[in-house]
Amino acid sequence: MDFSFGRGTVARTGVAAAAMTAALFCVPTTAMADQPSITVDVTATGSTRYYESCTDTETWGVAAGKDSPDFTKGNYQVCKYSSSSVNFNPWEHGLGAEYNATARDHVIEQSHGEWFPRALDSRCTYWLPGGPNRSAQISEIVQTYQVKLIYKYADGHTQVADTTQATYSGNKSVSWNPGCWTR
Repeated sequence: MDFSFGRGTVARTGVAAAAMTAALFCVPTTAMADQPSITVDVTATGSTRYYESCTDTETWGVAAGKDSPDFTKGNYQVCKYSSSSVNFNPWEHGLGAEYNATARDHVIEQSHGEWFPRALDSRCTYWLPGGPNRSAQISEIVQTYQVKLIYKYADGHTQVADTTQATYSGNKSVSWNPGCWTR
């Protein structure tokens, strides 16, 4: 999936910006012929299920202590996690960082992911006197992508100017051990 940008055509607001934009289009076309359009190309390279321990945990209820604001929330162990994320490795030549937002959109489109990650929590009841005694594990599907910054010139030739790797993590679920139904 490609998305092209012409250099110097970023939308601007205000009278001064309008004059500046108009000046950009007054440059002779022969000078513009040397300027490439810029395309971000994203290609899926793999997918795997990944497991990790929940690191953002809380304990609510009796085990939190009477002075805790979580004391009255019920006896739960809580695992907090994000519903999805997009991450980038550094660009090989440092040219593509300003196109991360565009590349992020392409990664989300190709992965059929969600545009706005949600902050979620999974709650598991603990029983006294044994609890809290549970551990949470997050399962997620991680999709990997090759991202290329491509210059397209007026004469038809292209040049890969920069590359990086990106991942989309989503389809997350949390499991507890021992299970939440165990006393």
